[in-house]
Amino acid sequence: MLPPSFWFGYQYGRDNTLFQFPQSTLYDLTIEDLDIEIHLIKEGEVLSKDSKSHAKFVHGIKVLLAKNYIDNLSEEARKGMTEKAEQGLYPSYAPIGYKNNLETRQIEVDLSALPYIRKLFEWYASGNYSLSQVAKKIGELGLRSRSGKQIPKSSIERILKNPIYYGDFTWNGRLYKGKHQPIVSRELWDQVQEAFRKTNRPQQTRRNFPFTGMLKCAFCGCTITAELKKGKYIYYHCTGSKGSCPKPHVRQEVLEKKLGEVIKGIHISDEIKDWIIKALRESHKEEKSYHDRIIKGLQSEYNQIQDRIDKAYEDKLDGKIPEDLFLRSMNRWRKEQDRILYQINQYKGANRFYLDEGVKILELANKAYLLYKKQDAYQKARLLKTVQSNCLWDGVSTRPEYRKPFDILAKGLQTGNWLS
Repeated sequence: MLPPSFWFGYQYGRDNTLFQFPQSTLYDLTIEDLDIEIHLIKEGEVLSKDSKSHAKFVHGIKVLLAKNYIDNLSEEARKGMTEKAEQGLYPSYAPIGYKNNLETRQIEVDLSALPYIRKLFEWYASGNYSLSQVAKKIGELGLRSRSGKQIPKSSIERILKNPIYYGDFTWNGRLYKGKHQPIVSRELWDQVQEAFRKTNRPQQTRRNFPFTGMLKCAFCGCTITAELKKGKYIYYHCTGSKGSCPKPHVRQEVLEKKLGEVIKGIHISDEIKDWIIKALRESHKEEKSYHDRIIKGLQSEYNQIQDRIDKAYEDKLDGKIPEDLFLRSMNRWRKEQDRILYQINQYKGANRFYLDEGVKILELANKAYLLYKKQDAYQKARLLKTVQSNCLWDGVSTRPEYRKPFDILAKGLQTGNWLS
C-alpha cells in the first residue's frame, strides 16, 4: 500500500529516501515515472514499469470498469429519482416558491414566497414590464434567494418559464404531471410564454451539416464550420479571423475518410477482444461473489425488520403497545425497509453492469470502424460523437479527444501503457 505522503506530493524511493515531485506533475504521473511497484494482494499481481504489457492491459481494463461501476451506482440513484418523477413527485430540491417536506418527500408551497411568485407572473404577462424591470420590482418588494441575495434577471426568467408553477415539471428533458399544488394557473403561465415569444426575435435557421460542432482549428482553436458551394459541394473551414491561421478547408468526402482514423484509433482485433472478455469474466466471478455477500447481508437486515413488524403487530392486537406507538414504529420500519430494497436493487443492477458494459465497450471498439465505413455522413457523425468529444483539425490530420472509456483504449493501443 502506498504511504499517505504519496497523496500529498511526496514518495519514498527504493533506497528509502523521501523526495518531492513538482506540483505541476501531481496528476500526470505514471508508475514508470515514479519507478515504484504496486502489489495487488487480492489478485496476486505486482505492477511496475517492468510488468508485461498484457498484465498492464488487463489491469487497465479492470480499473476502467471499476470506475464505470461507481458511475453506475450514481446512475441507479438517478433511476430512482426518475421513478419518483413518473409518480408525479418532484425528485429534486424545491425551486423558490416551494419547499421540501422531508416527511412526505414531496414539495409543498412556501406561503412566504407565494405572493411574490404570483406577482412576477402577473407583471410579465401584462406586457407592461421588461424582464429587467420585473426583476428590479420584485427585488424592491422583498423577494430574495434562500441565501438572502437579490435574485438576478436570469433566475427570474427561469422562474417564469418553469412549468412547475402551474402543476407540471420537467425532469431529464421530459415533462411530468405533478401532484404538487400549483401557484399560478395554466392560462397565466401561457400568457407569460406568449410575452416571451413576442419579445424574442426568431433565430435564423441554418442548414444542418453532419460534422459541424465536432471540430476545432488546430492553429487558432476556432470552430470548424461548413458551407455549401455550387449547390452540391460541402466544404469545412475555420471560422477564425487571426492572421496567423492558414484557415484550413476540406471537402466533406475527404474529411469523412480522415475522421475514420479517429475510429481506427480504438479498434481492437477479435483475438484481443476475446482475450480481454475472458479476463473480465474471471474478474466478474470475484465481483459477483462480493455483491452476493452484500445483498445477503441487506436481505438479512430486511428480514430482521420484518420480524420486528410482525411481533409489534401481535403486541398491538394483544394490547401490549398503544396504537399510536405502533403506527410511528411501523412508519419508521417501513422507510428503513424501502431504503434496504433500494440498495439491493442498486447492487443487483451494478453487478450486471460490470460485465455487460465491459463487453459492449469491447464489441463496439472491435466493430466500430467496419460500421463507420458502411454508414452515411450523419450516422458517421453520431458514431464519432459517441467515442470522442472534441477533435482538432489542421487541414491534413485529426487529433481527437476521446471520451471515457475509449480514451484508455486509444492510449493503451497506441503506447501499450494501460496504467497512466
